[in-house]
Amino acid sequence: MGIGAAIGGAGLLGGIGSIIGGQQQASGQEAAANTQWNMFNTINKQEQPFIQGGYGAETQLNEMLAPGGYLTQQFNPTMQQLEQYPGYQFALQQGEQAINNQNAPTVGALSGPALKSLMSFNQGLASQTYQNAFNNFQTQQNNIFNRLSGIASLGQNAASQVGNAGAQLGTGVAQAQAAAAGSQAAGTVGATNAIAGLPMQYAGIQYLLNGG
Repeated sequence: MGIGAAIGGAGLLGGIGSIIGGQQQASGQEAAANTQWNMFNTINKQEQPFIQGGYGAETQLNEMLAPGGYLTQQFNPTMQQLEQYPGYQFALQQGEQAINNQNAPTVGALSGPALKSLMSFNQGLASQTYQNAFNNFQTQQNNIFNRLSGIASLGQNAASQVGNAGAQLGTGVAQAQAAAAGSQAAGTVGATNAIAGLPMQYAGIQYLLNGG
């Protein structure tokens, strides 16, 4: 085998080895990028139920807080509505009966003191019923708001976690892909340099063989 052929063969092998090495390194870096993408997709999939639930709760909150929505309504019942409040009719009946029974043996159920007691009792019962109804109304509104707000917060936190994971893993993917491209480019450059240097190597050896 001539010197030129030997040098050419060595250079060719070096070039091929450089390309193969660069491709292997790039393949590993691409695999790392794919792993990070898979991690992000897994995290995103796991958080989706919370995110969708948060969207739904936020939509309901917006509807209820809009003008005319339940959470913007004022508590302003009529007396007829208060009379329908649970327990009101029973308390009214029992209170009037107790007052009538108390006054009947003495001055009579229709006497002035009896009527005055009935009026005071009815006014007190109406005031107490109004306050109880208002407290229940306010408690109900607060419960609805707090529950929906809690679910919306879960969705917000889940979306934030997906965003953070996307930022971190996206940076890792970009770096891995850039490194893979760099490895392939390095392999190509190495192969090019190995082949391009063959004439110089051959000329140098010839020079030495000819007595330099």
